[in-house]
Amino acid sequence: MAEDRQRIDPTDIAGINEQARAWSAGAEPILPIDIGHIIIEHDGIDALTDVVGSLSKGGRTLAVMDHTAMSRGGDDLKSLVEAALGRAVPLTVRRLPDDPASAFHADLDAAKRLAAEAGACAAVVSVGSGSITDVAKYARYLAANEARRSIPLVTFPTAASVTAFTSAIAVLTTAGVKRNFAAQLPDAVVCDLPTLAGAPPAMTRAGFADVLARSVAYGDWFLARQLGMDDLFSRIPGRLLEPAEQAMIDNAESIAAGDAAGVRALVEALLLAGMAMSLLNHTAPISGWEHVISHFLDMTAEGDGREPALHGGQVGAGTLVAARAYDRTWDDLDLDRLAADISEAGATALARTIEEVFGPYDPAGGLVAQLRREFDDKLGRWRGARAARRRFAERKRAGEFDPAMRAMIRSSAEVRDALIRAGAPQRFAELDKPVPLPAARTAVRYSHLVRGRFTLGDLLDHTGWLTDETAADLLDEPD
Repeated sequence: MAEDRQRIDPTDIAGINEQARAWSAGAEPILPIDIGHIIIEHDGIDALTDVVGSLSKGGRTLAVMDHTAMSRGGDDLKSLVEAALGRAVPLTVRRLPDDPASAFHADLDAAKRLAAEAGACAAVVSVGSGSITDVAKYARYLAANEARRSIPLVTFPTAASVTAFTSAIAVLTTAGVKRNFAAQLPDAVVCDLPTLAGAPPAMTRAGFADVLARSVAYGDWFLARQLGMDDLFSRIPGRLLEPAEQAMIDNAESIAAGDAAGVRALVEALLLAGMAMSLLNHTAPISGWEHVISHFLDMTAEGDGREPALHGGQVGAGTLVAARAYDRTWDDLDLDRLAADISEAGATALARTIEEVFGPYDPAGGLVAQLRREFDDKLGRWRGARAARRRFAERKRAGEFDPAMRAMIRSSAEVRDALIRAGAPQRFAELDKPVPLPAARTAVRYSHLVRGRFTLGDLLDHTGWLTDETAADLLDEPD
């Protein structure tokens, strides 16, 4: 996707909206990026107080953060932020979770509890990475709807680790499953470069890998549309993100070293990735099979007795798996099997697989029931798309999709090289919280069953390629 290589400034919201409208030319339902301020500065805390004071109109502000200690230039970051905000506005600080000894999880219940407090405030500030941002984002959305008034939200990233900061979508766990919830864009994003440069290196590398997921996710999204499994597809999100994504990859060594130029390149890519999703209010441009592999590992972590690894780290290892799968299967898909319907016996076997794989992680029974509902819906769409699947098979045999796929996805060699240069994990065993090989194999084999979205994993399963042996090969074999 190298059509436009001119740098796009993520702080120029008006220019981004103008460019997106020009690309659309009225032919695609592009949503405006309605963010008032995006600031990337070396004195971001001062900028934060100015923005919050303006948006809150001096009213009481709720600052949301977790209990993790963070530093900025040798000082305690959160104390600096609290003190600065407290001088600007009446301030309430909510640290999550309520019990400091407990791990914080971005779940729907936490967002609902926070919404009651947010509704009594003039503005909300999230001070944290992805989990805090998503909970605050959805809490503000619920509170504003309940109060029937605007409640401004300002996000202050503490690590360049995820794409959540400029997205209108909140990723929260409900009934043990990660799901996307429509929320609202933040009113402002303030990035303090010293804070981001001082974050743990593993988090910075996770952010790199989270953006790199576009390398394969866009192919998944294209295939889903061609196979009749998604009503949406647009090249515009990719055109918005591609220059910053390439600049991020070009700066991979600088990112690994934590240099200022590299951190800024990564921050710009993360911000534009969030906007790319928000143009259609759809995560598919940067979330495909690699993300459901990560979701599977999160869902099964507690039951397996391990701590979840960083989201972006898992996604990066999953991106390499998906890139290998594209390399190995694209030219040899079983198109006859793809065009055929899944038999009742096959559908029953898949449903039984859901119960066998996820039952041990579901003592209350809610998880399996939810996965079964989403599986039934996806199976119904697959059967209803018979004509689209047959057209796809004909066009695939004729080679019509090859140029588009080559333009949209990176080879496994390219993905691996980018991860190596950024110092990011290539294997699940190398993550900040290592995933044992048996758990990784199970995730690759069955993760397509955890989400209603169609991905490469579904395609490879339906065409008979994805087996225990091929899942192991994707993890074990060198490129």
